[in-house]
Amino acid sequence: MALGVAAPILLAWTLTHALHRHLHPQDVRDAEVSRNGYGKVRLRLKLPGTNAGIPEPLISCGITGNASLVFIRLLPKSRAKVGVEFWGLELDQGPEFALPAADAEIDLACDLPALYPEEGDRAWGSTPPEVQQLRNHEYVIAVNGVVRLRGVVNYRQAPHSPLYLGINPLGGSFVSNSFTGKVLLNSQKF
Repeated sequence: MALGVAAPILLAWTLTHALHRHLHPQDVRDAEVSRNGYGKVRLRLKLPGTNAGIPEPLISCGITGNASLVFIRLLPKSRAKVGVEFWGLELDQGPEFALPAADAEIDLACDLPALYPEEGDRAWGSTPPEVQQLRNHEYVIAVNGVVRLRGVVNYRQAPHSPLYLGINPLGGSFVSNSFTGKVLLNSQKF
């Protein structure tokens, strides 16, 4: 008798839980993801559906006073801009671009000098010196496979600097404290 009552309740709970996770994916941001490995950072983001135009952090790398901050500005009519702030040096923003929807899921890929070892480091393996130099001086931000911002910078940070996703605990003058959407997936690959 108890099994006849418990089994349907357990089945209903399991199905409800699975449906909830599918419709409302968990935010996987972390206060400090790691002392970053090396290589490009990739994020799957769920946009919040708002358009305040405030620069919201997606990637914060470094320490207070020596940090690279990648951000998104969500704009009216399902549009956005991405940018990067190198603390104490410069700020760069790409042009506006259309989003699939204000609350869409998007893929972001980012290369920053802070995400790579010093030129000549053994971690590069057989990577040619010209590629090492490029990675140590170029930033590239792509959204859904399209490069939205690219530039050259001379800004060094310590290898394996703290890496934060969806939050900015480092401060600064331009980027807000938190991304109002969700970070669904993240990876880093050299």
